[in-house]
Amino acid sequence: RNNEILPFEDANSLEFLGPKNDCSLVAIGSHSKKRPHNLVLGRLYDGHVLDMVEFGIEAKQSIESITGPKKAIGSKPIMLFLGDTWQNDTLYSRIQNLLIDTFRGDKADKISLQGLDHVMACTCTDGRIYIRLYTCNFTKGDGSKVPNVSLTPMGPFLDLSVRRSQMASDDMWKAATSKKKAKTSEAPKVKNIKRTSLGVKLGRIHMKPQHLDRMGGRRVDALRDRTGKRKATESAEEVSRKKQTSENTRRNSGVSSKKARTRE
Repeated sequence: RNNEILPFEDANSLEFLGPKNDCSLVAIGSHSKKRPHNLVLGRLYDGHVLDMVEFGIEAKQSIESITGPKKAIGSKPIMLFLGDTWQNDTLYSRIQNLLIDTFRGDKADKISLQGLDHVMACTCTDGRIYIRLYTCNFTKGDGSKVPNVSLTPMGPFLDLSVRRSQMASDDMWKAATSKKKAKTSEAPKVKNIKRTSLGVKLGRIHMKPQHLDRMGGRRVDALRDRTGKRKATESAEEVSRKKQTSENTRRNSGVSSKKARTRE
C-alpha cells in the first residue's frame, strides 16, 4: 500500500504478492510525468513473472459516457482480433494471448446463446491497439435457425500503444503452455471388482471346489447335522442286527449237525 510497485524495475513485489493472494494475473495502473496514463498487464507462472506488457492509454471513452444497453454481470465476451499483425508479429501474438487470459473469465464447458451478450473487438494497426466493446442483440432470421446479430456501442473504448514488454524465455513459455493429460474422473477398471450404486465395493474370488463337510472346525450343537447322526445310528443298528442273524444261523446249523450224528 505504501510502497510504489515498479514491475519492470523490481518484480520481487509481484512474485511475493501473487502466490500469497493466489493470483496469476496482474493489472497495474499508474500515472507519472515520464509515463502518463500507464497500464501494465502481466502473468505469473509457478510464482515467477511469465510476461508483462506496458501500455500507454492514448485515448479512452468510459462506459458511462455511452448510452445504450449494457452487458450482464458475469457474462463472457466474444473476443475478435482484427488485423494481420496478431499473426505476423511474435510480440503481438503474445499480447493477443495475454488479452485472452485477462478478459475471458472463468473456463466453461458449455455456454448458452443468451449468455453471449457483448463483443470485445481488438484491432491492431499502425502500432496501436484499438479495443471496442459492443452489446449484441439476436433476432430471428428469415427461414433459418441462425439468428441475425446486431451490435450496439457499449464501451469502454481504449486506444493503446505498446511502451515496454518483457516476454518469457522459450523454455519457460514451453513449460507454461504445455498441456498436461487430464485425469479421468473414472477410476481404472480392476478385474473382478465392481461397485454398487451406493459405492460399496464388491469382489469376486475364484477358488477350487471345497468340501466343507470334511473340514475340521468348532462343533456346535446348533450347527450339527441331525440327519447324519440318525443315519449313522441306523446303520450301526443294521450292522448289529446282521451280526445277530449270522450268529443265530451258525448256532442253528451246529445244532442240526449234532442231531444228525446222534441219529446215526
